[in-house]
Amino acid sequence: MSWLINTFQTYPELAIFLTLGLGYWLGALKFGTFSLGEVTGTLLVGLVIGQMQIQISPELKSVFFLMFLFAVGYGVGPQFVRGLKSGGIPQAIFTIIQCVACLASTILVAKLFGYDMGLTVGLFAGSQTISGVLGTSTDAISQLGISEAAKQEIANAVPVAFAVTYIFGTAGSAWFIASIGPKLMRVNLPLECRKLEEMMGGTQQDEMGVFSANRPFTARAIRVTNSKFLNRSVEELEKYFSGIGHRVFVVRLRQEDKLVDSSPGLIIGTGDTIILSGRTEFILENISLIGAEVDDKALLDYPIEVLDVVLTDKTIEGLTLQQLAANDFAHGVGLRKLVRGDMEMPFTAGTKLDRGDVLTIVGARQNVEHATIKLGYADRSTETTNMISMGVGIAIAG
Repeated sequence: MSWLINTFQTYPELAIFLTLGLGYWLGALKFGTFSLGEVTGTLLVGLVIGQMQIQISPELKSVFFLMFLFAVGYGVGPQFVRGLKSGGIPQAIFTIIQCVACLASTILVAKLFGYDMGLTVGLFAGSQTISGVLGTSTDAISQLGISEAAKQEIANAVPVAFAVTYIFGTAGSAWFIASIGPKLMRVNLPLECRKLEEMMGGTQQDEMGVFSANRPFTARAIRVTNSKFLNRSVEELEKYFSGIGHRVFVVRLRQEDKLVDSSPGLIIGTGDTIILSGRTEFILENISLIGAEVDDKALLDYPIEVLDVVLTDKTIEGLTLQQLAANDFAHGVGLRKLVRGDMEMPFTAGTKLDRGDVLTIVGARQNVEHATIKLGYADRSTETTNMISMGVGIAIAG
């Protein structure tokens, strides 16, 4: 055991990685339907391994703290600014009340139990799950007019209290809100959640490699036989469906054995086959109205794209999805998912857009690429980090 302790004290970087590995393993364990989660698991393992009196470089602590702050700000910054514009005063008042209540409660408990400065700071950070307090408190402690040994003793107590109280700050508060809160409000929480999800059009998130058989958007090949749509333009056909509340689009056509890309003025003739794209329920409802579905593999063989786009255009900020859909650049494009501040949002036609929202759009590749240019920038899957924005951003903010 002494060899192990000496090794970790000599090479603290090994202790860090062991803490991460065991912490994530502990956090993934299931106790019935309950699990600690990666953050709580890592904190608990760190608390145990930290009893070996392992000294971590203060510079390393600062580096990771700055990376943490950068990641949080990068994720919620645009929505934070937007929130101040729309309801800033009520939110500011609520924030003041929350801060005063949390701080007063912490001081009261610390006085009652005789906690020192370090334990009090850890209690505040962990019970309120405010990791940022750890960094700011370390800076404050370092500026105290006491000996270095006293400063170190106070600083060492902070993460201990934080790790212990963080468990209730996360799991305990979640249990209280989910179990006690509904009883106080006399509501059936699971039932109300399902009702809201159905009303807002929410769906369960797919697991990695597992997908729902229910696809919200589809493209079907239909041979036009209804005289109502013959010798009419593509634009007229699409306007007919928009008039009854359906966003469907003609993507391609087969005309006399020629495959033709759609254009608004293109005339649909007798015997033509069209690719109709849109929400599945709209397409299925209207196939028989247009004609008969056919299996035209060549006509259906065109590239479609599903792409995450970060909304940055100021002129689109504040528009509803219905207003966005009325723009020409949104032609042929559907919305599969809306993510705001790392959280997937249920949406309706009246949902307003914020800058920083991530829209998962789908459609023919040329339509998706055209819409992306107007909306913002494509957040394509990548295995690399933009070190320029991260490095410069942390330096400026710090």
